Amino acid sequence: MSYATLIRQIEAGEGLGYLDARALLAALLDGGVPELETAAFLVALHQHDPGVDAWLGMHAALAERLPDFSAPPGPFRTIVLPTYHGVRAHPHLTPLLALLLKSFGIPVLIHGVLEGGGGTAAAYVLRELGVMPCGSVAQVNAALRDEGLAFAPVALLNPGLASLLALRSRLGVDHLATRLAVLVDTLGETSLRVTPVTEAIELSSVVPVLQALGGHALLLQGCEGEAFADPMQRPDMLLVQDGEVQQVYESQSASSLAANLPAIDARATGAWIASVMRDHSPLPLPVRNQLAVCLYAAGYTDDLNQARAITAINGFGRAAA
Repeated sequence: MSYATLIRQIEAGEGLGYLDARALLAALLDGGVPELETAAFLVALHQHDPGVDAWLGMHAALAERLPDFSAPPGPFRTIVLPTYHGVRAHPHLTPLLALLLKSFGIPVLIHGVLEGGGGTAAAYVLRELGVMPCGSVAQVNAALRDEGLAFAPVALLNPGLASLLALRSRLGVDHLATRLAVLVDTLGETSLRVTPVTEAIELSSVVPVLQALGGHALLLQGCEGEAFADPMQRPDMLLVQDGEVQQVYESQSASSLAANLPAIDARATGAWIASVMRDHSPLPLPVRNQLAVCLYAAGYTDDLNQARAITAINGFGRAAA
């Protein structure tokens, strides 16, 4: 495999085939590509989408290198929430979504980075709420089974992926590793993975990849690229299940509850989330909408309207049970 040839092929907009992409990512993850060529690949793939076949090949290479995470037994799919950006203009509400789902008895696996790249990472807010990152795969599986919530740092998923993500700030690009991290199917058929993109224009290119991968996914323009809906304006939300696509919500601006949001620092956000969970405070409408989709797709309700009705009354499993 000639790295120079592949780089020129990507830069020419010709994309990559399944086998070349699979072999390339395997080499990148295993540390077999020199640093200069690694940087060239990341920049080229930031500038040019390599195509559906390439994403499937790269996903296959990463999937082969994932640890044996196990969804806990039970009637509901585990919700998988990736967190790979950090936020700068909004409170980080991935922990809120996780705790809301947990209150309904739905297991939640969060995986991602421990630092926010200059913003507030979900890890900071989770720490304020007493949820610490797991140190081993066994701890992740035990936390999912016993607590219904686990946080797996990206280094547990794959050290090579963590190394590629660490290059983002040095190169000033954010595409290949982040896209793979949010696409990856960590638990298979037993899960619903929430797949956020940064810009709405990316939705159309990700849909065919999720269709081809199969399984269950909720695709949305995440708030600053994170796995929760912008609490001030609802994004498009698409449910992709077994190759079928259903648009469950269309984008809509401004929630009247936006003024109730906390300051964006981790301590204030953590305290606000704890208060919301304790007092059953009103939730921003986009968060309630996303919660309804997750309840339905996880198997908590038989149809989406039933989930919408539950979250229209409140978003808390303790009161809804």
